[in-house]
Formats: sequence, structure tokens, C-alpha cells
Amino acid sequence: MPQYRCRAMGSPARLPIDESDDVAEPLAVAAEPGRAAGGARRFGDLWLAVVTATVTVPILWLGYGTDLDIGAVLSAGERIRDLDYAPSRNPGVPVVEAIVAVLDPLGGHVLVNLATAAALAATVVGVARLVTAWGHDNGDLVALCFLASPIVLISGTQTADFVWATAFLTWGAVALQRHRPVAAGVLLALTLGSRSSSLVLVAALLVAVGWDRAERRRALTATAVALPLGALLYVPVWLSFDRTFGFLDATDGWVSASNNVARFLLKNYAVAGVALVALLVVALPALVRSLRGWGRDPLLRFAVLGLLATELLFLRMPWKPAHLVPCVLAVVLWIAASERNRRPFLWLVVAAMVLNGLVVFRPFVADAPDTTRGGDFEPAITVGWLVNDIRCRADYMDQPPRLDSGAWACTLEPMRGPAHGATGDLE
Repeated sequence: MPQYRCRAMGSPARLPIDESDDVAEPLAVAAEPGRAAGGARRFGDLWLAVVTATVTVPILWLGYGTDLDIGAVLSAGERIRDLDYAPSRNPGVPVVEAIVAVLDPLGGHVLVNLATAAALAATVVGVARLVTAWGHDNGDLVALCFLASPIVLISGTQTADFVWATAFLTWGAVALQRHRPVAAGVLLALTLGSRSSSLVLVAALLVAVGWDRAERRRALTATAVALPLGALLYVPVWLSFDRTFGFLDATDGWVSASNNVARFLLKNYAVAGVALVALLVVALPALVRSLRGWGRDPLLRFAVLGLLATELLFLRMPWKPAHLVPCVLAVVLWIAASERNRRPFLWLVVAAMVLNGLVVFRPFVADAPDTTRGGDFEPAITVGWLVNDIRCRADYMDQPPRLDSGAWACTLEPMRGPAHGATGDLE
């Protein structure tokens, strides 16, 4: 088998060398601190964008979507157009609400969802570029792992804010890696304006990059841009609350330790699926061993810190399964930073994600929708997240998005069972 030597200056191109050469041992490419040598990938940005379009365009025309906050976001957009803004819910998602305000009158749900799909495509391409730029191979397949998650696809084809935040975040990370801290700061501010809870991911990124002394000034510059600019995006929300900070009051997600832990575990399991859980168990030793590279790998630091931060936040507020979209991103990035970053294994991850969209194993049925305190053990194999969501969107696409429309309860059936619950009571 021919061996390869990377060209100088971190170029991803590789040149074959003779096996008899006395330098045929694997060569480490020297890279300046904070700038890793580029990794290898087979599929380019255009190919990833085309794949994203192929899987999203057939879905996005099926109404605004099934998320329970869609109606409130559309109402916030209408208030923006009337110059009488109030957030869709506390503390608001001003960037996404403004995008909806502009696009909804022009093209309705098709144009709004098309923009969301474009944000998903930007995330996918950004993930591939970020993995490659930080010196790891197979960024294309790592990006496909993220795209293949049914929760990501559902979020990326409806009027929702999750993938807007990941799009700005990944390109902010790319800009920071390219030593453009001001541009990175602007993109990270837009991340905060898309979802305030993204603050933990932005902090994880800045800590991960600033861990290297040579990168610390750039990380601090990006922080100095992102935080005040991100705060400015919430000034309209502050004004709508009569110049008070009442918009920071949000619904308390804590019920009890046992209840929160149970919902946390069940929703993480449901979003991952049996096949991915099995693969993560197999990969666990490699993931743990990868921690030895903490001091030299910003991708590893970002993935681990981002996963811990977002999972702890989800434990505190274990609400929508879509809140785990950043966790999916962090998991695939951690795999990319480990020994399991091999194309056969990554294809298995893609297959596991796809399978969860087609069919799921559901162990429990919730006792009552939205007020669940327990459930019945009724194991069943049923339709997966993506297939079920498409069915729900087709059923409810002609109805105005409302909290009580039934679309939200319908889309959660792969996780918690029929909308009427195990008790038969419709809440």
C-alpha cells in the first residue's frame, strides 16, 4: 500500500512516497499553535449542499411545521411588521423572528422553511469545513452524520430556530479558526440572537479556542464583539417589557430530581435511537482515550465542553427533543476528534441516524401528555421520527399553527406514544 506525505503549510493535498523511503514512517505535519493542519475529505461543499437540498425540499412545503411555538413566532413576526414588537416567548428569538417577519408575507411557509433549510445546509457545510480546518479527516461524513439525525431534519425543514443557531455558531467557529475574530464575534452574536440558550455553546467554543495561549487574544476579541452585540439584539425585547428585565423570566423546567432525570434520559434515548446508542457504547473507549489530546485539539475541547454544557442545560429543562440538536452536533464532533473517525464507522453512524427516522423502539407510553409524571411499560416498534413527522405535517398543514392544534402531540408519538396518553385522557 502506498503511503502519503502531507505537503508543507498544512495543505490537505497528499503526495505518494515510496515504501522503501527511509522517511516512510507517518509524518506529523507541524502546525502553528491554534491552527491545525487540514484534514482530508472526499465530498466537497457543493455535494453536501445538494444532499441537504435533496432531503429537505420534499418536506419543507408541508406547512409551517409541528413545533408548538410556530404560531407564536409567526405572531411575533406580524408584530414586527406592525412596529409593535413583543417576543414569541421569553426571552425571545429576535433574529429568527425578524427573518420570519420579512419572509412570511413574501412566500408564506414555503419561503420561511426554505430559508431554514438553507441554514441547515450552511450548518452541514460549516461542520465539514470546521472538522477539516482543525486537522481531522472525513469532515464530509461527520457533517452527514449531523444531517442524518431525524431531529435535525425535522428542525431544519420547519419554522424553527434551532438550526439558525447552529449555522451561525459553526461559521463563527470557522471564522475564528481562520483568525478573523471580529467576523467570528458578529456571527456568534447572531447565534445568541437566534437562541439565547446558545450562550453555553458560544462559551464552550471561546474557551476551547482560547485554551491555546497563542489563540487567547483572538478568542477574547471575538468575546468582546459577540457579547455586547448579542445583548443589543435583545434591546427590542427589553423595550417591549417597558425597559425592564421581565423578559428573562421563563417557565421553570425543574419538577423534581427523579422526574427531570427520567425525562432527560428518555428524550436523549429517543433522539439517539437504539442503533446509535449501541454504536456510542462501542465508541466509548475511543472517546475516552481521545481526552488525552485535550491540550492540543480545539475540536475535541469544543465538542466535549459543548456536550457537557448543553446536556446540563437540558437536564435543568428537559423540554423539546429538538433542544438536543446542539448535543447531536457535539457528539458527532467528538467522534470526529477520536480514533473512531473512520469512514466505515461514520457510515454506520449515518445509517443509525437514518434508521431512527424510519423506525423506533419505544419502551414507554406517557401517562398524560405535557404533564407526564410517569408512564406505562408498553414496548413497541413503531414508525420513526421523520416518517411520523411527515405524516403529522400532512395531516395538519391546512390548519393554522396553534399550540392546541394537535400537531405537537402527533409529532412526539415515537417518543411518548399516542397523543391521548396511556390513561386515555386528552390533556
